[in-house]
Parts: sequence; C-alpha cells; structure tokens
Amino acid sequence: MERAELDRLQEQFGELVRERFPGAPVQRVAMLGYGDDPEIEPGQLEVMAAGEEEAGRQGPRLRLMVKAGPPPGGEGQLVPVMARLGPADLETVDVLITAGIAANRAEAVRWALARIRERPAYAQLQQRAREIEELKTQF
Repeated sequence: MERAELDRLQEQFGELVRERFPGAPVQRVAMLGYGDDPEIEPGQLEVMAAGEEEAGRQGPRLRLMVKAGPPPGGEGQLVPVMARLGPADLETVDVLITAGIAANRAEAVRWALARIRERPAYAQLQQRAREIEELKTQF
C-alpha cells in the first residue's frame, strides 16, 4: 500500500475515532505497516491511538490483516505456538509471505515444518524418538 493511501486511511481513522469517542483523550492516531514495527507482518496494518501522556508505542492498538484462508491439507484444529524469531528467521518467513507461499508468519512456519516432514531422515528420527520413549518406560 502506498504511503499516500496509508496517510489518507490514517486521517480517516483519526476522524472516525474523534467522532465516535468525542471525550476520549486521543491526541494522535498512527497507521503502521510492514517495516514500521517488527511484529507487523506483510499484509497487516496496525492502528495506534495515543493520548498526550502516552509516549512511544503505548496506548490502544488495533491490528488489521489480510484474512488467511483455511490451513492447507485440512489439518483440523490448530494449536497456537509462540516463537521468538531472530532477524534472519523473521526475514525468511517474511520472504515466504512476500513470495505468496504463505499468507502469514504462522502459515510460513507450518509450511517449513511440512517440508521437514517430507524428508526421509525425519521418518528415521521419528522412529528413533519412539524407541527412546519405549526405553524410558523400561526404567
């Protein structure tokens, strides 16, 4: 999304906040996109409202994102997992998103794990893990 369009959306959102919450202590509204904050993924926007006593990136935040489709392969219920990624790993998952391989960071990680499961060595590792668990029960 172009900067001019982001600025226009930011102004419209600010007007809407002031209209809907006339007595609220909101002094400014900021529209953040990918690259403005490491937590914002490609395809996401984040709107932040702050009062004059709030410094930096404090205050209410609303994250807007492109809606991802259902997970590939009908995997059933997904379990949320928190991961902290360093710059190189973050860049890797964001490249997968930008290239259209994944819709978001969670899907990019699922895609990478699926590639690991496809490798013959993974089946061997899985078998060894079962053997270790079996040995543990013998103690």
